[in-house]
Amino acid sequence: MKLNRIALAAAALACAPAAFALTPGQIDGTTARLWLSGASAPTASVYKGVLTLCQGMTYKDAQGATHTNPGARDAHLYLEATNAGRLPGAAGDRMAYTCTVNTDDGRAGSLEGKKVVVFHTVEGGSFNYVTPHISILGEVNPNLPGNLRRTSNIEGLAAAGQCAAGAAESVTIELSGLNNPGVGVYRGCATTLQTFTAGQALRANVFAAPDRPEGGFSDTEYVINKLNLDVATDISAIGGEVPTNIGQVFGPAVSYPLYYQLQQNDIAAGKIAATCDDAPFTAASPNLTGACQPNLAASTYTAIANVDNIAYVDATLFGAASATPPGTSGKIQLERRAITSGTQSASNLRFLNKPCATGTAQGALNPARTANSTARVDVAENSSTGGVKTGLTNATNAGEFGLGWVSMENVPVAGTDKWAFTKLDGVSPNFTTTGAVDAKQRANAMDGTYTAWYELVAFTAATAFPEGVDLIASVNTSLGNPGITDLTGLFITPVAGVTGGNVGKTARIGNSCQPAF
Repeated sequence: MKLNRIALAAAALACAPAAFALTPGQIDGTTARLWLSGASAPTASVYKGVLTLCQGMTYKDAQGATHTNPGARDAHLYLEATNAGRLPGAAGDRMAYTCTVNTDDGRAGSLEGKKVVVFHTVEGGSFNYVTPHISILGEVNPNLPGNLRRTSNIEGLAAAGQCAAGAAESVTIELSGLNNPGVGVYRGCATTLQTFTAGQALRANVFAAPDRPEGGFSDTEYVINKLNLDVATDISAIGGEVPTNIGQVFGPAVSYPLYYQLQQNDIAAGKIAATCDDAPFTAASPNLTGACQPNLAASTYTAIANVDNIAYVDATLFGAASATPPGTSGKIQLERRAITSGTQSASNLRFLNKPCATGTAQGALNPARTANSTARVDVAENSSTGGVKTGLTNATNAGEFGLGWVSMENVPVAGTDKWAFTKLDGVSPNFTTTGAVDAKQRANAMDGTYTAWYELVAFTAATAFPEGVDLIASVNTSLGNPGITDLTGLFITPVAGVTGGNVGKTARIGNSCQPAF
């Protein structure tokens, strides 16, 4: 959405962020239930955008003005994951946000005054922002799921034992720099497999149990996966999408044994200090400082990710003296994402030129999949980024060379995760040029020196209820708020027409095949 400062200000007054909460006992037949699906990368921004619509919540708008919504705060979060301290964006593939919507300026439209449950599913990745509606329309395509999981209906959840035992944990949620204490979080909540059925969704379903998402968000625009998955349906037949002007940064992530091997390569080439692999650092616990971050050439990643080349690959590709270097098993683990994933689309774009070089010109390469695994390379297709991170940690524990492509809102958890980001063609995604830690993991992308990033889009289904239309418009507007989107791995492009510390210098203007400029 092309928003200059005046337009953004008007949008903030008309239809801004969304929010929800409520204990299970307060949710009943008058509660609106809306479902969003798609990319995992903007999860934290989406839930923060929702929470800015909730009564009692305090936040700053895109111009820096403070808003405090009237009413008593009743926002709650319902998470599939059980991890203590984790919030949406780092807590599983299915979650729900609940509250009474009551903004201080009426910007929530048809949601004003309603108790709301927002189900949010990021299972399978970005293209599941539209696959339910393509399936409902009747296209038969083996790449499209006929169902998705969402959080089970919240009403009576605690009483039915569908969330982990115990009262909701009280947490403080930060919105655009302002703290909101007392938000309740339930963990370990049950999920429901929802099959999509043809026909217009019943109006009653918005107050009962949603049978399809209202829409959602994707890491790349519709045409990219339409071409990747041989989809026939045009987006105009199922709804419409708009650019958010939000950049999502991606980076190469590797297991510790591979990180250590790449460091040894760079030491031999004189690119990093000879002390970077000195004791006590080992292949099981390498030096992770910025000054010792090694490089991974994009061509090396391509050699493994390309289906036509994978049969010829072993550990010597990484400079190892043999296919089974000391301290490792010699096995390579390629931890890729599912075919419907926007992260996988970004990987295909960056390393395989797919689908940008399809058609008469040719040149696009096809990605290796699980069935293409060899004795030396295992390919795993993960439904979420969480699976990639777990796979890389498992590769470290097994002494294997593991690599994957991960969105930069992910930060390795010390003591739990055993993987790290590398440079890509000499540029770091998470350290500055001086080797200092870049806590937001986006500085080099924002200044244009790191180019592995793509722009989010927002989709609203043709079958969306008025409440769903207002929800998606509100969240989309919140993504243009420098405070709400001041999150790790995300930045605002200059096309948005706003100012702030997280506005970058380049844009793709909705075309992932176009170089950032």
